[in-house]
Amino acid sequence: MKLKSLLFAICFGLFGHAIAANQHMHPKANEVNNSKSAAIKPSMVPGYCQIEVINRSYDDVYVYGIFDDGIGLPGFMIPRLDSAHYIDLFYYGYCHSGMRVTIESIRFPYNVVIYDQYTSVNSTIRIVPYLANGLNKSENDKNVKVEVTAK
Repeated sequence: MKLKSLLFAICFGLFGHAIAANQHMHPKANEVNNSKSAAIKPSMVPGYCQIEVINRSYDDVYVYGIFDDGIGLPGFMIPRLDSAHYIDLFYYGYCHSGMRVTIESIRFPYNVVIYDQYTSVNSTIRIVPYLANGLNKSENDKNVKVEVTAK
């Protein structure tokens, strides 16, 4: 029984670390005055007050943006076929309506902006490979496209 408990604790710890590594938030989200009005921090519930970014393309992407108060989101890279990343929009004590998100496809010798729009809260940004006529005929056909859906 102790072995099962130990295995459960290890798995839970690893899973919790993996989720925390994919959380991105406002630089001032953890200030003392920020969480005064919230008895329970709602951002700890998956999917609440977040923008989800999923990279299913064959390229790594770089994500950055600007929150509605003008402060920039520290940029982060999402490797190809990585698990979902979440941008938390709960700061200053309430859930904000959205932010401007910019996504660049990382391709040598230069990056290409594939998405640059205001994105509302509880949306999913899915980066997928764009297949021309269902077939990749050449290297130029292996571009990416972005799909945005509301939860």
